[in-house]
Amino acid sequence: MNWTNEQQARFDDLRQRDLAGALSSSEEAELDELTAWLTAVADTALSPAVAQMIETQTTLRQQLQRQQEKNEALAGLLHQQEQLVAETRRWLADFDKRQSQISQTYSRLTGNRLTPV
Repeated sequence: MNWTNEQQARFDDLRQRDLAGALSSSEEAELDELTAWLTAVADTALSPAVAQMIETQTTLRQQLQRQQEKNEALAGLLHQQEQLVAETRRWLADFDKRQSQISQTYSRLTGNRLTPV
């Protein structure tokens, strides 16, 4: 059943009269029937769109979850890399200190400067 201009006009009239409190019981029943019909039509028309939105929302939530898991893994890798850099800097500082000590001892013992190989 298609909604006609006459039905729209009648529906609008009934709603206006309902707001004014001037409906008879039969008009109230008619307004309820038209409202129920419009609701059913709208539900039928919107059901595919709502189902698609729910499916899209589910897909987006799954993608978000995967991305969050990936971000957590990347944050863990970044932390490991930062630790590695800090350990490397400490190792290099220790290396430089030991190399300097060796060079100084060599120079003191031999009177010559130690040249790198």
